[in-house]
Amino acid sequence: MTVRLRHLFVPALALLLALPAAAQGQDPDVASWLKEHQAALGLTQTDAAQWAVTSSSSDKNGTRYVYIQQQVNGLPVQGAVANFALRSGRVLTFGNRLIKDASKNAPSSTPGIRATEALKQAADQLGLSATTVRVTKTIDATTFELSPSGIATAPIKAELVYQPVTGEGLKLAWKLSIRSNSSVHWWNLAVDATSGKIIRINDRNVSCRMPNGSFANARCATEAPFAAPMEDAPPPPDGASYRVFALPLEAPSFGPRTLLTDPADIDASPYGWHDTNGIAGAEYTITRGNNVYASEDIDNDDQPGYSPDGGAALNFDHSFTEPADPVDNLDAAITNLFYMCNTLHDIWYQYGFDEESGNFQATNYTGAGLGDDEVMADAQDGGGINNANFATPDDGQSGRMQMYTWSSEGVDSSLVVNSPSSIDGPYNNVLAGFGPPLPATPITAEVVLVQDDVAPASDGCDNITNGADLIGKIALVDRGICTFVSKVQALQDAGAVAVIVINNVSGAPFEMSGTTGSIDIPSVMISQGNGIGFKNALTVGSVNATLQGHNALFDKDGDVDNGVIAHEYGHGVSTRLTGGPADSDCLWNDEQMGEGWSDWMALMLTMEPGDQGTDARGIGTYVIDEPTTGLGIRPAPYCTDMSVNNYTYGDLNNQNLIYEAHDIGFLWATMAWDMTWALVNAHGFNPDMYHGTGGNNIAMKLMIDGLKLQPCSPGFVDGRNAILQADSIDFGGADACLIWNAFARRGLGYSADEGSSFNRFDQTEAFDLPPGCDNILSVGENLGKQLDFVSLVPNPAQDVVTIGLRAPLKEDLTVTVFSAEGRRVLTSVLKSGSTTLALNIAALSPGSYQVDLRGAVSAWHRSLMVVR
Repeated sequence: MTVRLRHLFVPALALLLALPAAAQGQDPDVASWLKEHQAALGLTQTDAAQWAVTSSSSDKNGTRYVYIQQQVNGLPVQGAVANFALRSGRVLTFGNRLIKDASKNAPSSTPGIRATEALKQAADQLGLSATTVRVTKTIDATTFELSPSGIATAPIKAELVYQPVTGEGLKLAWKLSIRSNSSVHWWNLAVDATSGKIIRINDRNVSCRMPNGSFANARCATEAPFAAPMEDAPPPPDGASYRVFALPLEAPSFGPRTLLTDPADIDASPYGWHDTNGIAGAEYTITRGNNVYASEDIDNDDQPGYSPDGGAALNFDHSFTEPADPVDNLDAAITNLFYMCNTLHDIWYQYGFDEESGNFQATNYTGAGLGDDEVMADAQDGGGINNANFATPDDGQSGRMQMYTWSSEGVDSSLVVNSPSSIDGPYNNVLAGFGPPLPATPITAEVVLVQDDVAPASDGCDNITNGADLIGKIALVDRGICTFVSKVQALQDAGAVAVIVINNVSGAPFEMSGTTGSIDIPSVMISQGNGIGFKNALTVGSVNATLQGHNALFDKDGDVDNGVIAHEYGHGVSTRLTGGPADSDCLWNDEQMGEGWSDWMALMLTMEPGDQGTDARGIGTYVIDEPTTGLGIRPAPYCTDMSVNNYTYGDLNNQNLIYEAHDIGFLWATMAWDMTWALVNAHGFNPDMYHGTGGNNIAMKLMIDGLKLQPCSPGFVDGRNAILQADSIDFGGADACLIWNAFARRGLGYSADEGSSFNRFDQTEAFDLPPGCDNILSVGENLGKQLDFVSLVPNPAQDVVTIGLRAPLKEDLTVTVFSAEGRRVLTSVLKSGSTTLALNIAALSPGSYQVDLRGAVSAWHRSLMVVR
C-alpha cells in the first residue's frame, strides 16, 4: 500500500496531540509577549500570568494560531479568551478578551451548591423535569459528568468556572452542557454556584428558520498557494459515484443532477468518503464515512436511521422526481446531503479548516486535533418543518445537522376571530421561533389586552396589573422594548393560554426570535393595522378568537438545497474557528455574525462563471418555492448595487429593519459579498473552488483566516479588522485598501465604532477610509496597478524594511508610514530612477502599519507588520 507520509496515521502521535486543552499548559512565546505588554494592556502581573492554552494550529504559510483562556484560582473565566497569530516566534496579531483585575475581583472558588443541585435548579428554570440527578464520573475536583437525568441524550458535563456578568463582575458558576431530549436545544448554561439562578444561556443548536416566519501573495496562475504539497502518491480512488445536484448548482430549480465519479479531494479525503481507518478500502458502503454519517431521522429519535447502500461499487445513482412527497426521493436526498457535507469538508480544508483547526472527522489522519467528531447529518428530520439547524460542540464531539422538509402552502397556523362580526374572519399571523407550535386542537378563548404599570401600558414589559383577567385567555400585547421571550414568559406566568403580539411598526408581521426552554404556550405576531382593529373592538365589547395549527403540504426538501446545507455547515466552521476548536462558546454575543458567515459561504460555493456582483442573489428560493430570481428569506437580495440592497452598518441600530440574528448576519454577509466582488473584479474569478487563485479564492482564504484571527465574541469591527490582518499576514497587505473601501461603502469605515459587541444597538457607522486609501476605486471597478509591483521585504520586519520595484521609477515618490490609528510616523522619498529604498523602522513599536507610496500619477499601498 502506498500512502502519503502526511496522512500516515500514528496512534501514539494522535494520542499525544489529542491531550485535553489543560494539558497544553502555556506557550512560551505567548507568555513572553504578555509579560512584555502587560502594562500596555492594563493587566496586572497575575492577570498576564494566569492562563492556559486551549488549542493551537499552524497553516501552510508558517503562521501559528494560539488560543488561550484566562484563569483565576485555577478555574477558567468564561469568554476571557485571547488569540494570537505568530510567525517564527513573533506575535503578528493579538485578539484580546482578557479581563483586567480578574484575580482581584473574583469571589471565592468554593461553590455554595453542588453540581447536581445546579442541574436540578437549571432544569426547573428551563421547564424540564430532571429525575435521578447524580454524578456518574469525576473528571477532576471541579469537573464532573452527571446523569442524563431524563432531560438529555447524553451525560451532562458540569464544570466550575467564573462567569462575567454585566454590572456585577465575576460570579462563581457551574457551566452545564445539556443536549435536550427534544433535539431542538443544546443548552450551554452558567448557573450561579450560590443561588442556582441561570446567569447565562446559549443554545449551541443554531436554527435557521425563515426570519419572517412565512412558510410560503499568491497572485499568479503558476502558483496554487492554498494547496498542500504532495509528499507521495495518494491511495487509488475508490470508484465511488453519486448522482447529485453538483456545486456550483444551488438546488433543483437551478439545473439538473449530474453523475460524479471519485469526487473526493485527495488532500482533504485521501482515502475517499467511505473510509474511517486510514487504510485503502471503504469501511462503509452506505452514506457514512470519515467526514459525515448521513441518514434519515423521520421519526425524530436522534439516532441514525436508514441510509442508502451503494454496494461494493459504491454506486449511489438514485431517481429524483418533482413534484413528489419528499419521502419518495429519500435515497437521492440522503445521497445529496452526504455529497454536500463531504464536499464542504474538502473545500474548506484547503483554506485552513483542517484537522488541527478542529474540522469534523472520525479519524484525523495527520494525528493533529481531535477525531470522533464527524458530522451527523439527519435528512428529512421529523423534529421540525421549514427549518434547518447545526449544533457545534467542542472539537472531539460530533456536530449535528438537522435538515427538514418545507411547505409551499404559505401558512402552518391560523388565527380566526369568531366575534364580534365587525372584525370576524381569518388573520395573517406568524408563529414565534420559540415555544410550541399551534396545536391541532383549537385554542378558542376571549382576547384580553394586557395592561402594565408603565407607559406604554399595553406592551407587557413591566409589572402586569390585569393578570387575573388573563387566566385562561388569549393575551393581546404590543411589541415593545423588552424581548419577545420575556414578554411571553410573563404572560404565561399570569395564566394566559396563548399570546398575540401586535407589531408596533407598519409592514408585515415577522417571526419573533429568542431562546428559552420554559415557554409552553404558543405565540404569534399580527400586523400593526390588524392590531388596531382588535383594540378598537375591545373598547366596545369582547373579542373571541381561535388559534389552531394545520397540516401543511410538504413538497420541498432542504436536503437537495445546497445553499441551505452550505449555510448550516458554515455554522460549524465559524463556531470551531472563532476562539479556537476547544471553545465553542465564542459566538453567542448580540453582534456576532454567525448567520452572515453562513450565508456568505452559501453564496461563495454557488458562484458561477459569468455571474456579476450586480446580480440579485436570494437565499433559500428553492425551499420556499420561489423562482431562482426570487427574494428568498432575507430582507433584501445580496447585491453590490446599492439601489437593490442599500443596507449599511447604521441599520443595525434599527430594530424595525434588522429584527434578529439572521438579519444581523444578512448585514455582515452583504458587506462580505461586496468585498468578494471587489476582489473578483481586481483578480478575476476562478471556478476551481479547491485550488484556484482568483479573487473568489482569495476571499475564501481571507475569511477563514479572519475567523481564526478575530477575538472571542466578535462584532463587525472585529470581523473587518481580522480580515485586514489576514490580508497582511497572507498576502503582505496587497488588497488592504480595496478591502477598506468595500466595508466603508456599507458604513464600516475607518471611524466606525461597534461599541460593545454584546450590544447590537450602540454602533456608529462611518464611511471614511484610513490615511493612504483615499483614492481607491469603487467595488464595481477594477483596481489598476499603477506601479510595476511593490514589495516590502521582509514583512514582518524588525529594524529595516526594503521597498523594491521591478522597474526604475519615472518620478519621485513620497513614502509615508501610518500607524494603525492613522498617525504619520515616518516619511521618506523614493527617487526617480531608483528601484529600492531601505527604511529604518527600528524606532517603530511592534504592530500593524500602512506604507503609502504616492506621486503625481502613481500610488500604491502596502500593510507592514513590525515585530520584535
